[in-house]
Amino acid sequence: MTLLLLLAPLAALSQAQEQPGLDLSEPPPSQTSPEKAPQPPPPPGAKPRDAGSARPAEAPLAPGERDVALGDRVKAVQLKGFLKRRRLELGIAFPCTVNDAFYEKLGVGGKLAYNFEDSFALAVRGSYFWQIRSAHVREGQAAFSSQILTSRVNGQAMLDGIWSPVYGKVAWLGSRIVHFDMYLLAGLGSVWSATSSTPRGGPFPGGGHAAAEVGGGIRFYPSNWLALDAGVIGTLYPDQPTASAPSTVQKLIVAQLGFAVFFPFSFEYARP
Repeated sequence: MTLLLLLAPLAALSQAQEQPGLDLSEPPPSQTSPEKAPQPPPPPGAKPRDAGSARPAEAPLAPGERDVALGDRVKAVQLKGFLKRRRLELGIAFPCTVNDAFYEKLGVGGKLAYNFEDSFALAVRGSYFWQIRSAHVREGQAAFSSQILTSRVNGQAMLDGIWSPVYGKVAWLGSRIVHFDMYLLAGLGSVWSATSSTPRGGPFPGGGHAAAEVGGGIRFYPSNWLALDAGVIGTLYPDQPTASAPSTVQKLIVAQLGFAVFFPFSFEYARP
């Protein structure tokens, strides 16, 4: 009995070693896919359909979902915070020349404009100037031993077209929104000078010279009826400083600050 018990594990081990293992020398059996059912032929006259066009049908959008999808593509535009259309504008400006180091000119001017649209206005503008002789005149005369010729401008009257293509808004001290626009202007008119012609005397001696001007600037609108203006305007006109010198084209470039009041004082949006 003891001998049989000792030989039993050996017999089981020999049987396990005699069992055949996996044979990797032979190729694996081929797996054949099941045959697809033949497709019925298309009816006569039907167009062949591409394989890429076979897509799952999309679920139709509900009316509310269609509106949301359209709103994702359409960007909303905010209404303007200040309107000038069909409003009268009365303004005051204080110009100062920036292109004459010998005879500086300071002035005061006024403007009356009518805004046909928010982006276009027609304005009548006038200015009166005082000429200030600087210390550079004496230095120039001493250095070059010559006379410095200048066209002494007394005033001007211009008819301008004003175009405002840019509109925006800025935050003031982080607590208030101020609207602004940027404008370009161009116009024709007359300039009066002290050396234009005889007889001389009075604030506007002689006749006026034909003039043309271009400029631009920026305006802020802190209220529904008030605008603050800052701009630069260049005016060209012919003048003859002395009888012995030929007539030349003079340049009057001024930087100005001012304000304007709009009538009526308030505005309303006109929706179509």
